[in-house]
Parts: sequence; structure tokens; C-alpha cells
Amino acid sequence: MADFNYLHTNCFEVTVEVGCEKFPLAEELFTIWHENRDALLNYMEMVHRGIKGIVSDKFGNPIKNARISVRGIRHDVTTGN
Repeated sequence: MADFNYLHTNCFEVTVEVGCEKFPLAEELFTIWHENRDALLNYMEMVHRGIKGIVSDKFGNPIKNARISVRGIRHDVTTGN
């Protein structure tokens, strides 16, 4: 779904996996959390980088379905309805 949503909607999804074991034992969770905590928090900070904002006309009204392109990235996005 993540690839489909990225290519065909404006939704960017991420699946985070920290190992090969689908259901780790409860007593392992504390260690797994501490081994990955800093990386997860750093990722959460980094998602706020980049371009963001509101596309509006000269009167401040939002523009529906405006296409946003970035040179060098072959994936345009459009504004919401």
C-alpha cells in the first residue's frame, strides 16, 4: 500500500521494522525500544524538513488541485480539495 499511496495519492506512508521476528517476546520489548529509540526520534524530527505550506491565490484562498513540481524529482503532488 505504501508504494501505491505514494504514486497515486499525496499520501506518504512508512513501515518501520526493527527485526525479522514478527512477534517478539514481551520481555524483549524494553531492549528493542532502547536499541531503536534514538533512531526513531531522529526520524520523527527529520520528517519536518523540506517544503511545506499552503498554495493560495493572491487573495489568500486555497487553490484546489494545484500541481506542485520539484525539479529533479519525477513525482508531482497536488493540493487537496
